[in-house]
Amino acid sequence: MDGKVLLIGSNGFLGQHVKTLLINENIDFIDIEGKKHIDITNYDKFDKFLVSKNIETIINCSAFVGGISFGYKYQADLLEKNSQMSLNIYNLAKEHNIKRIINPISNCVYPGDIEVYEEKNFWNGSPHESVFNYGLAKRMTVALGKSFYEQYSISSTNVILSNMYGSNDHFDEERSHALGAIIKKVHHAKENNLEKVQIWGSGKPIREWLHVEDGARSLIKSLNLNEGFYLFNIGINKGSSIIEIANQISDSFQYEGSFEYDLSKPDGVMKKTVDGEYGKEVLNWSPEVNLKEGISKTVKWYINNYE
Repeated sequence: MDGKVLLIGSNGFLGQHVKTLLINENIDFIDIEGKKHIDITNYDKFDKFLVSKNIETIINCSAFVGGISFGYKYQADLLEKNSQMSLNIYNLAKEHNIKRIINPISNCVYPGDIEVYEEKNFWNGSPHESVFNYGLAKRMTVALGKSFYEQYSISSTNVILSNMYGSNDHFDEERSHALGAIIKKVHHAKENNLEKVQIWGSGKPIREWLHVEDGARSLIKSLNLNEGFYLFNIGINKGSSIIEIANQISDSFQYEGSFEYDLSKPDGVMKKTVDGEYGKEVLNWSPEVNLKEGISKTVKWYINNYE
């Protein structure tokens, strides 16, 4: 590459891991840590930042996002803020002759009524109501990528990722996915000798989980793709129920209490797994960290760092 990589959101969960890989692989980059560094929803401030930076590729790890309760609470903000970020990124890429944009995309963009996510079904229905506005904003990001490639030859790689977990995740109930929230609850219960841990919903929803190191690796590997428009999944098409995840976390903590389920809380989509065959073909790579190993690593990190 002739120019630099700009990593946006390098202080975020995924962004921290992408930054580590950029450093380890000696890739020339600069970063925007987060909103307090440069607010990329502000077109003029973002524009001034990009002047004379010689950026060739943007990896956009910025997002305004949280768990299910967050999605119901901030519906307008989720649509507006995430859409504005994408609009500014693409318009300023055009103005500053930036050649490629790499977008990690949550798998909640897929229609809410399908169980196995395949790229051919991307547009075949609405996102689930629990993630509708965030999913819609990220669909617009994909559409911007396709249209800007066709009209302005700005390449876009849209990498659809399974639910991620790992070190530096959000672990509070409002901002985290179920796995992170359960880690926090089980740790709290073990430290305080509590016999029960409450879990939102029925525990029956099935999710596929991707360790954040694999998510970051997929974005770095995307730097090597030829120019063009890409949309592909990273996943293994193997899900686990929330109950199974809770039991694995419990084992990792050696917690001997039990779980109770709060049926007043929403489950969201009942099953979602990701067909990653096309993504494996595009990148010649597939996720490497299995769930048991990943949960064990995350629990160890939490014990040593979070409290």
